[in-house]
Amino acid sequence: MNALLNILLCTLAATALAEISPNIVGGSNAAAGEFPWQGSLQVRSGTSWFHICGCVLYTTSKALTAAHCLSNSASSYRLGFGMLRMNNVDGTEQYSSVTSYTNHPNYNGNAAGYPNDIAVLRLTSSMDTSSSAVGTVSLASGSNDYAGQTCTISGWGRLSGGSTPNNLQKVDMTVLTNNECSSRWSGISGATVNSGHICIFESGRSACSGDSGGPLVCGNTLTGITSWGISSCSGSYPSVYTRVSNFYSWVQGQ
Repeated sequence: MNALLNILLCTLAATALAEISPNIVGGSNAAAGEFPWQGSLQVRSGTSWFHICGCVLYTTSKALTAAHCLSNSASSYRLGFGMLRMNNVDGTEQYSSVTSYTNHPNYNGNAAGYPNDIAVLRLTSSMDTSSSAVGTVSLASGSNDYAGQTCTISGWGRLSGGSTPNNLQKVDMTVLTNNECSSRWSGISGATVNSGHICIFESGRSACSGDSGGPLVCGNTLTGITSWGISSCSGSYPSVYTRVSNFYSWVQGQ
């Protein structure tokens, strides 16, 4: 598989799906409570916890992320919500360990396009959504492909300069048809787009490593989960997300 995609996926798995360069390339700081469903998937190293991917709260006790973010035992992870600044305590944070998680049974990290890149995380402690800082998001269902709509991505993925932001980042992106997405990726080996994907693009804007597993939201509806993109996070290629509506029934059954 093309080295660019391999690098992207590996980097994403360590922080967030190949999508945004170090600052959600072309993005800006989010405000407190602007994305109450945005979470941080963290892994334990010694006595400390480190952000590796985004996640999205859709019930008070369940969250979605990208399957490529998960490879260890559930006890290795925790989720943080109500977070704005990664390195500061704002007093709105809520954390939970992970009781268990389930990757989609047809996820294949070795296949072109990383198909079915979605996972359900089950929280040990339910989140308190009475706070404006923490809330759930509705999941896309039905046949709307959202093509042409302006939607928003968010995350703590790397910035264009390679550094990691402290403040949660956001940026608006335009949803492409899958045919246009495939055309823009043509010529790049392994960049296969299928019906389980939803693509976004704005020149000079992109998701990047550390954003993987995070949300693409259209209105107040979760339409995508950050999956893969070009390793440079240059914004010259579309960012590719798992299309939530294609997996709605599977998620509801978890």
